[in-house]
Amino acid sequence: AGANQTSASSQELSRLATSFNSLVANFKL
Repeated sequence: AGANQTSASSQELSRLATSFNSLVANFKL
């Protein structure tokens, strides 16, 4: 269960980072 939770958390974090980068890119433009 711990491993699955970590994997899901990592995936969510990665998705969040991508969204944030996109937001920053739009803001710079």
